[in-house]
Amino acid sequence: MPIIKKTAKIQKTKVYRRKCEKLDILIYYRMLLQRISRHLSPEEVSFLMGKPLDFMSKIETFKLKRIFAYDLFSMYRVLEVNNMDSMMPSGVELSSQKNIYELHVTALADRVIYELYRVDVEQDQKNTEFKLIDIRHDIDHYKVSTADEVEKIRDFLNEKIDAEFFNEERQPYEIHNLCCVELKQYIQPKNLIKVLDDLLSLSDGRKIVRKESPYGYVYVLAAHAKSTEKK
Repeated sequence: MPIIKKTAKIQKTKVYRRKCEKLDILIYYRMLLQRISRHLSPEEVSFLMGKPLDFMSKIETFKLKRIFAYDLFSMYRVLEVNNMDSMMPSGVELSSQKNIYELHVTALADRVIYELYRVDVEQDQKNTEFKLIDIRHDIDHYKVSTADEVEKIRDFLNEKIDAEFFNEERQPYEIHNLCCVELKQYIQPKNLIKVLDDLLSLSDGRKIVRKESPYGYVYVLAAHAKSTEKK
């Protein structure tokens, strides 16, 4: 369980700890940096990767400690990172010694601050590894434009259902990319998630299901879900 420190009414800090090698922290930093620099929430990145929606949150709070190469490549692909070295350091000699690291996540009224410290037990001190600032993804400052975008996505996906697009399994990244191209604007993944969730809750012939595949979660029309399974 994380330690919670309340320092003000509008500020709450959660602290997470783990013991690992420097390489693990370098990879962790790069994953967090790539997400924040694109103004995406952990849930949105998890969705695009075809992972459970809490996947990135579990990584960022040290609940999931093991990161597979496939997951790094998946994140590199869906976020369209320029170079794989931006995800995983190469050509750097690092010590295999394990250290204790402490992550402080502070939620302010308008932003979230991530501060990572390396704990020096012998010296009884903490050394700063990095500090990153994220936006508050739970606050929508553009509700009117969000509602407009959701309607555009809804109309577009209904058209794609009629065109039998969802008769085959579709990966989240594939659906998102198609929306961006056809609607000629960048679509916020969170808005696409909302529309897809609404389609998941239908009970008629337009119902879509979310199912696991060898490539992660995919979306397919419920009536065709079984026909897409390999025999």
